[in-house]
This record gives sequence, structure tokens and C-alpha cells, in this order.
Amino acid sequence: MTHKVGRKLWMMGVPLVVGGCIGMAPLGSKRMKSDVEGVQKQAPDAWSAAARTGPAAATGWLSDFGDGSLRGLVDRAIAGNPDLKATAARVQQARALTRQAGAAFFPTLDGAADASRSQRPGDQRFAGLGQRANRFNSTLDISWEPDFWGKIADQRGQRSAETAAAAADLHAAQLSLAANTVKTAVTLAEARAQLALAEENVRTRQIQLKVLDRQLDRGIDPDRLALDISLSRADLARAESTVTQRRQDLDETTRSLERLLGGYPAGKERGLVALPDLRRSVPAGLPSEMLLRRPDLRAAEQRLMGELRGESAAKKALLPSIRLTGDKGYSTQELASLLSASSVIWTVASQLTQPIFQGGRLKAGVELAKARYDEALQQYAGSVLTAFQEVETSLAAETFLVQQAGQLSRAVEEAERSDKLAQGQYERGLVDVLTLLDARQRAFDARRALLTVEAQRLRNRADLYLALGGSF
Repeated sequence: MTHKVGRKLWMMGVPLVVGGCIGMAPLGSKRMKSDVEGVQKQAPDAWSAAARTGPAAATGWLSDFGDGSLRGLVDRAIAGNPDLKATAARVQQARALTRQAGAAFFPTLDGAADASRSQRPGDQRFAGLGQRANRFNSTLDISWEPDFWGKIADQRGQRSAETAAAAADLHAAQLSLAANTVKTAVTLAEARAQLALAEENVRTRQIQLKVLDRQLDRGIDPDRLALDISLSRADLARAESTVTQRRQDLDETTRSLERLLGGYPAGKERGLVALPDLRRSVPAGLPSEMLLRRPDLRAAEQRLMGELRGESAAKKALLPSIRLTGDKGYSTQELASLLSASSVIWTVASQLTQPIFQGGRLKAGVELAKARYDEALQQYAGSVLTAFQEVETSLAAETFLVQQAGQLSRAVEEAERSDKLAQGQYERGLVDVLTLLDARQRAFDARRALLTVEAQRLRNRADLYLALGGSF
């Protein structure tokens, strides 16, 4: 392209580009701002069931758990989980689509070259004499549609919003994976502790049964002892069944954790040695604006923005479009003179297109884009309400679980005291074996329930961090 041709295209395009700056803002921006503010106004000043902070990393809250090995497990999950890698790949796809949409801002330049040889019949008076000709062409073609109304900017803005939503989805997936890894690791530690408790219960009942068998061998009250032994054997079999169930739970949870870590579910992962301790309690008066940092809500808002840009682009498709074209090249019959000045050819042209009638296709496109925006707005509103529910539920559960843990701790103390008293009274013949077995079962059930509540409080804390989008 010669400087003259390029200058002509530039002079034709500059007024259009400058004019296009006027229409760059997406149509409906004020409407979206009002819609989003209307949704966010539903938030309370503070959570009714429970300190101001900036956005936290997806794993910044792990320090609140007293076991440092949790971070190692979460790091392994983030590095190896295939589902998270797939989410990261979608971010790369969205970025590539954004670059594709942005390419429309620039002119397209294509090169072409061709050669041909032809023959035409000569004068019939000279039979057999023909005319032969060669043609060699080399051209560069340029085409450009200035973004006069900002339609291309809206299309690129839609892709850019989708990219931002995909990046927020990745953050949400990291946070969710971290929380699920913590919860599964806690469940694994609970399953191991429940198995140890069930095995201890079996050993205790085996000892009790051996004592009864020795008494029966010595001939002490054989009729009563026969019944006591039968009841003890039934109780022992039930305890052994519980051990088998706990081993199955341990195996399933181990394989679930291995799957989260991105490894083969071989059932060999150790996980946590014991249940961790929470280093701090939930502070009162958590402000509701903390919820705005949640990555899933950021993603929903970005998708709403994307649909707004799509609606704006659909409306601008009804406006005229201007296209500038030009080409410059060489054409000659002799290959040796292809690049000579005498062989130069060029053209410059502009085209104005105004849609007049397309069977309602463009108007239907506007209606479709508007409906998609309305759908995205309601999805955003639903996501906000779900987030409110998750935070309120987790905060309320924190209070209930703390109360339960205190109540069950007292229940364990009393049940263990009753077990010891029943053992002594049974040995002195003051109570029957049913009273002893009932006291022993109560002590076992109380310890099992306390262990379950302690693990549930840890899982609920992970859910709270997930609901808040990070730490307090």
C-alpha cells in the first residue's frame, strides 16, 4: 500500500472514529446500575445471626484451623484437581475469544498473487495461428469498518465481561475446592476417630463377656449368667457391626479425599491425624458488604454486564455501517516487469449500508438480547439471595453447634459416671445386666455424638468461609 493510498483511507476514517467515540458507552448502563443497586439493597446492615475486611485469597482462612497439614492438602488439591484445571482452561478460552472480538477494531489486510496463460483463436484466414497472452497479478487488499456507533466495542465488552466472569468462576472453584478438601479431611479424621471409639467399645464388651464366662465356669448363678451372657454376646455383635460400618465410612472418605487431591482413589491417603482446633470464634456484627467479594456474585454481575453489552450491540446493529476498502498491486503481461512502476494498480472505496428490511431479524435480536439481560438479572438476584441464606445459615449453625458441644460434653461426663456406677452395682448384684449394658451404651453414644458435633462445627466453619468468600 503506498503512502498516498494509506493517507486517503486514514483521512476518510478519522472523522468516523472520532464520531464513534461518542457512542462507545453501552446503551442501558444507567438501567443496569439501578437494577444492581436494587438487588443489593436487600442486604441487611449486618448479619442477623452474628469486622470489616478486604478480599481474601481462596486459602487465606486456613490459618484459623489449628492443623498446618490442612494447607498442604489444599495446595495438593489446587495443583492436581482436574476439575479445577478444566475451569482454568475455560478462562484461557474466554481470553482468546476476547482477543478475537477485539480484532474487529483493526483493518484486515490480505495478500494475493496469481498467474495465468491463455490462448485465443486467430483470424480464420490464417488457420492454425492463435493469440497467446500471459497475466501476472500481485495485490494487497485492505478492508476496515470503523466502529462509528460503538457496536464492536460492545461486542468486545461482552466478551471481556465473560472473561471476567470466567476468572471469578475460577476463584470460586478454588475457594470451593479448598473448603471441600477441608471438610473431607475433617470427615476422614472423624471417621478414623469414630472407628477407634467403636473398636474401644468392642474391646470393653469383650472383656465384660470374658468375665461373665469365667463366672459361669465357676458355677455362680448359672441361670442368671446364661441370660447375661446371651445379652452381652448380642451387644458385642452389634458393636462389631458398628466397627465394620466405621471401616467402610473410613474407606469411602479416604477415596473421596484422594479424588479431590487429583490422585488415584487407592484408599491409602492418611489425611489429618486428628480433628483440628479452631483458633478463633466468629466475631459479632459481620457487615453484609463482605458478601460483595464472593467470586460467584462477581461472576453473576459480570455476566449481567455482558448481557447488557450484548443488548446494546443488538440495538446498534439497526444503525448504518460504513466500510472502507482499498487495494494496491501490480498487473503485467511480463513477469520481469511485475514490480515496475508502470504496472502499479490501486483502488480506494467506501460503502455505507443501512438495514431497511430483514424480515424482523434485527428487532428479534434486540428482543432476544433484552430477554437474556432480564434472565441474567434474575439469576444475579437469586444468587444474592442464596448467598444471604448460606451466610445466615452458617452463622446460626455456629451458635447451635457450640451449644450442642457444651451440652454433649456434660452428657459424656454424666454417662461415663453412670457407666462406672452401673459396673460397680452389677458386680455387687444390685442391678441386672440390662442396666449395665444400657449405661455402657449411653456412654458410648454420648462420646460418639460429641465427636460428630465437633467435626460438624469444623465443616460448618469451612462452609461459612465459603459463604463469605474468604476469612472474616
